[in-house]
Parts: sequence; structure tokens; C-alpha cells
Amino acid sequence: MARAKKRKNITRQRTYPAGRVARQLPVAPEPNRLVKVWRRVLERRLRTRLRGKVAVEIHDNTHTMLTFQRQRALWRLRLHHMFLAAPDDVLQALASFVRKGDADASALLDRYIERNRIFIRRLSPAQMRKRLRLSPVGRYHDLGRIYERLNERYFQSRIDAAITYGPAPRVKGPRKSIKMGSYSADSKVIRIHPALDQPLVPRYFVEWIVFHEMLHHVYRARRGEDGRRCIHPPELMEHEKRFHDYQRALAWERENLDLLLCARTEQL
Repeated sequence: MARAKKRKNITRQRTYPAGRVARQLPVAPEPNRLVKVWRRVLERRLRTRLRGKVAVEIHDNTHTMLTFQRQRALWRLRLHHMFLAAPDDVLQALASFVRKGDADASALLDRYIERNRIFIRRLSPAQMRKRLRLSPVGRYHDLGRIYERLNERYFQSRIDAAITYGPAPRVKGPRKSIKMGSYSADSKVIRIHPALDQPLVPRYFVEWIVFHEMLHHVYRARRGEDGRRCIHPPELMEHEKRFHDYQRALAWERENLDLLLCARTEQL
């Protein structure tokens, strides 16, 4: 007697109506796709104001909200996502700041960023430092030891920050300026330009640069009466004069700035 065949198509038959319903539901755009669309719109809006080609990269940084550079006829901008839907006056200020470094435009951008801080991710300094590669030991100057001794001598070891040599910036041709140090209030990290890690750069000069950046931990940037951001308040500049080799370091900088400007940091 032949066996009765098992019915295996019941489940398959039940999926057909569900499949037709699923195809009828609207599909929400992917977040990354929306960002790409808004980015292209932003590029078009900036193109008319910068009067040239524009390439925009959107990021979600927690500290630096915008950076830019000119590559021949192309403007390259890295902007925080808060700028995707920025009003016309903000984009006009952004264009003026990029083209001419306009101070009024810079102040307007600062106010816009301050109003939109809710869109900036908040990470603890420790979390941010985990993402960084810290390299405080150089060939000739150990920034970690310099930092510890300055912290003990001038600040009773109360400054809680990290220190490292920054990446060697890529430049073509001779430098016209050099930023020897920086301090990030978000990550509490001091970065020193690798051009200072040379045998001809005296230790007291490196100490002075580190001391200056440590003062930024004590005296935070603030708004002046004109609404502009002040990163070197008068009390910081006065405190800096307490450095034991202040005049000597100033004199060395005046006489040897070319040594730093011409340093080939990729070999340091």
C-alpha cells in the first residue's frame, strides 16, 4: 500500500501573501544614504559662495568642527554634521572665513557651533585618549619626563593630562609658520610638534612650549567682550612669565626659528 505523501508546501504557500504585503510597505532610506544626499546639497550651496569646486567630508568629531584646505582649484572641507542643514547666513560666514579668514565670520561660526553643541557626542577624556596613539618619547627629548617635572614644580602635580608628539604635517616647500604645540580641552592631550625633537633644540625651549600648553589646562578659552573666542587670556600670558627660562627661551626662538621651519619632520 502506497504511503501518503507529506504536505510540505503549506508553509511556503503562507509566505506568498506576506511577501506581497512586504513589497508594498515603504522602505526607509539608509542613514548613510541620507548623509550622502545632504552632503551633495551642501557642496552645491558652498560652490556658489566659494566660486569654485568644493569637496565636503562629513564627520562626527567631538572637538574640531571644521577644517579646510585649498588644492589648486578645489576647496576641501571637513565639517561636522551640524553644518548639513546650516542656514544661509552660516554658510556665507563659512565661505568668508575659508576665503579670507574674516574675524566677524569666525565669531558667527563660533556662535552657531555653541548653539548646536547638543549634536556633538560627549566622550570622557579617558575614552578619547584610548583612540589616540600617544608617543611622548622622542629621539632627543622625552616629553613625558618633561611634563612630569613641570607638573611637580609649577602645578603641585595637579594637572591631569597626557602628552605626545603630534604627527608630522606634510608640507611642500619651506614652511612659513609652525604651530609648536596645542592642547585639546576635550581629550586633555598636549601635542608637541615633532620638529622640536632635534639635538640642536635645547631642553629649556621644549620645556617652555610644554609649560605654555599646560597653562591652557588651567586657563580655558573664553569669549571676549566682542563675542570672539579668546584662547590666550591676559592671566595666561602673565603666568607664562613665571617660567624659569622665559627670556632665554624667547631669545632662542627669535634666533633659531628658521631651524624649526626647515626641519624635515618625516625623518625625525
